Amino acid sequence: MAECFVNIALNIGINKLFTYRVPDYLINEAERGKRVLVPFRKNIVTGVIFDVAKDTDIINARDIKSFPDSSRILQDEYLEFCKWLSEYYVSPIGELVFSGIPKKINIESDYYFSLNEDYKNKFDAIKKGDEYFERIYSVFGDDISVKLTKKQIENKLGKIEAGKYLNALLEKQVLVKERLYSKPVKEKFIKIINRKFGQEETEDVILKQKIKSEKQKIFLREICGGKDYELGFLINKTGISSSSVNSLFKKGLIDITEIRAARQSSGQYSEAGKDIKLNDAQKKCVETISESIYPSQFKVHLIFGVTGSGKTEVYIRLAKKVVEDGRQVIILVPEISLTPQLIFRFRSNFGNIIGVIHSRLPDGERLDTFDRIAEGKYKLVIGARSALFAPLKNPGLIIVDEEHDSSYKQESSPRYYARDAAIIRGRINNIPVVLGSATPSIESFYNAETGKYILHELPERATQINMPEISVIDLKHKSPFDRDASDKNYILDLIEKAKVRFLSRELIFKIDERLQKKESIILLQNRRGFHSYLECLDCGYVETCKNCSITLTYHKSFGSLKCHYCGFVKARSEQCSICRSYRIIEKGAGTEKVEEEIQELFKNAAVERLDSDSITSGKKFEKMLKDFYDKKIEILVGTQLISKGLDFPEVTLVGVINADIGLLNPDFRATEKTFQILTQVAGRSGRSEKKGEVLIQTNHPDYKVFEFIKEHNFKGYYGYELELRRAVMYPPFCRLSLMEIRSKSRIFAESKIKELFNFLSAYDKGKVLTLLTPIQPLFSKLNEYHRYHLLIKSSKEKDPSGKILSWLISAAKNYADKNFKGDYRLIIDIDVINLL
Repeated sequence: MAECFVNIALNIGINKLFTYRVPDYLINEAERGKRVLVPFRKNIVTGVIFDVAKDTDIINARDIKSFPDSSRILQDEYLEFCKWLSEYYVSPIGELVFSGIPKKINIESDYYFSLNEDYKNKFDAIKKGDEYFERIYSVFGDDISVKLTKKQIENKLGKIEAGKYLNALLEKQVLVKERLYSKPVKEKFIKIINRKFGQEETEDVILKQKIKSEKQKIFLREICGGKDYELGFLINKTGISSSSVNSLFKKGLIDITEIRAARQSSGQYSEAGKDIKLNDAQKKCVETISESIYPSQFKVHLIFGVTGSGKTEVYIRLAKKVVEDGRQVIILVPEISLTPQLIFRFRSNFGNIIGVIHSRLPDGERLDTFDRIAEGKYKLVIGARSALFAPLKNPGLIIVDEEHDSSYKQESSPRYYARDAAIIRGRINNIPVVLGSATPSIESFYNAETGKYILHELPERATQINMPEISVIDLKHKSPFDRDASDKNYILDLIEKAKVRFLSRELIFKIDERLQKKESIILLQNRRGFHSYLECLDCGYVETCKNCSITLTYHKSFGSLKCHYCGFVKARSEQCSICRSYRIIEKGAGTEKVEEEIQELFKNAAVERLDSDSITSGKKFEKMLKDFYDKKIEILVGTQLISKGLDFPEVTLVGVINADIGLLNPDFRATEKTFQILTQVAGRSGRSEKKGEVLIQTNHPDYKVFEFIKEHNFKGYYGYELELRRAVMYPPFCRLSLMEIRSKSRIFAESKIKELFNFLSAYDKGKVLTLLTPIQPLFSKLNEYHRYHLLIKSSKEKDPSGKILSWLISAAKNYADKNFKGDYRLIIDIDVINLL
């Protein structure tokens, strides 16, 4: 028999395929898109077959072990999609292929660490050593049955490199290690009961079979009304035992069959139903986009609709047309925060044919969702970035909601941009792609303006209600109030007593006014924690992270200082770490502080905080949204999580505590992000017949961006910003990419980034690239690694597709891999978003 070889994608950070030989007895099973178990280094890992070949240049290729599945799990178009992303983003092909496959279904072997039986005596001998010995020891919790991999231990320690400490503990016989296989999550099966007698025969059967047991009688009467009863449900309802059920089975009265059950979380969020009729602009939008659905053709549509213009209803109508044609739809949202409300509205229209994909899904539910999408049983897939990698059987449409949101950019490897990647998947599958936003990105609106995308405008709110009135409050100047003319003296007394520093009098008055009217309020403070930082009045020292060049945020609820980048935590001290002074002051307000101050001012109001620190589970998040919708919560304080796409009709006041957060960052997109966040959060106000109002507090009211925000003038802002970018050749007039060197040695990082600068300068013969001088970014040190950036502009005129850019950066990466020695990391980010 002729030899057979396969090129396999492995879920590792190396951008190449690995070649293996297929033993004769497995050749007939080798198929592209199929999972396979292979030896890799000293482990057994799961890969995916990318290509099947008759020969190879590889000498002594190792044999594959087995196939865990009977058929392929990924289609050709999916693999081509991953190949394109890998080449363009210079990202590992295997990481992209596995982006859509549930991690816990893959079989892997690894070394597992556990406590030795005599660990206590052994550990006492080294107890006075490095603090990390104590931390690693505590991870196991004095339980010798706990078995953890090196990666699991490092994650529990806050991503600290633990290799040398584990080896030392092995040497001292505190720990032992053994090679074990992971246990993949399995399908769930349930037993189904069906009667083998007619409904009218139930009492005769009980009599003829001489059934004495009351529970058996109840059981038989319970199943006489229909078919397909779940055994577990019947046992709970009737109290019958499994042995009694088996007795009825042996008598031939019932059938017992096993079927696979799909695990699916039931959402807590719900809202009142609406009878929605499309306005003329919505109808025209649906009709025009539908021309790309029948017959299916690749086109990119941008829906530019003001907040509250009914974009979701347009999505629903378009999805219905695709589903009626027997095809599937992907609906991307930037954050998990948007999914509860969106899922409820889609389920209200489509029922139980919706699969949800996000990071908080339980492993079993993730597996069932994956399989039902691949089988075509789920017609709609809703989720964040990774939902783009859903294994659709018959795709018909991709929708990207809030397309402007930077959350669509993956900030860890593989660093793809889900919005742009959606367009590539649409092109490969020859299906339309719909982008939607009230504040489109400059790049997307430019593409629409120049004819690359088809523009659809929804200029009015769907309910014909006016946009909210927006006021900008200058925090540097307090407006005077005449006590004699005011009927709000009780509020003025509260303000003076509480000494509120970050809430203007105007905002406090408006909050009180809305509470009196029993209306809902949203307060945005785009910073977590209680205070931004702690500062010593005597020496000026600010507590910073020991691993990063970043100030620590004070969290009062935990009584600790925390780094929001590496996770480092330390207890708050009453003394300065440098001069030992007790004169420590708290500066800046986070969401915790705002929540506390609001609760102090309005003691009878129901106030809740919504940020990533307060939301510990998806269920808690859904409950909070539901309580806010039901008006059990009157004031919702949060970060930008509350600014995105949520629709609460009773919200009539939105307050922005500090609009300057992010505005002063050294990032050319700073004003764009500010415009988007403030416009989006303003759009949460006044979405019913009640008038909406927005108060934006700032120390820089003269900034041009606030004029456009007050006037709800996106096009004015777009034109203004476009000319600024044209003058300095930033996107959309070029591609912007980043190469970053990280090293524990600052000198090494600086020298190597300059070496890459020199290499690219010489290698770019066509002068497609503009290389900016290598610099340290604002956060010059993260996780103990010093950072240096090389920012790269590439001309869209000379390189329209970006292929030359990717080729040049790939060459630079190969040069670094070959020539750079030492402890360093090279990060490549094509179409970079985060420059900090």
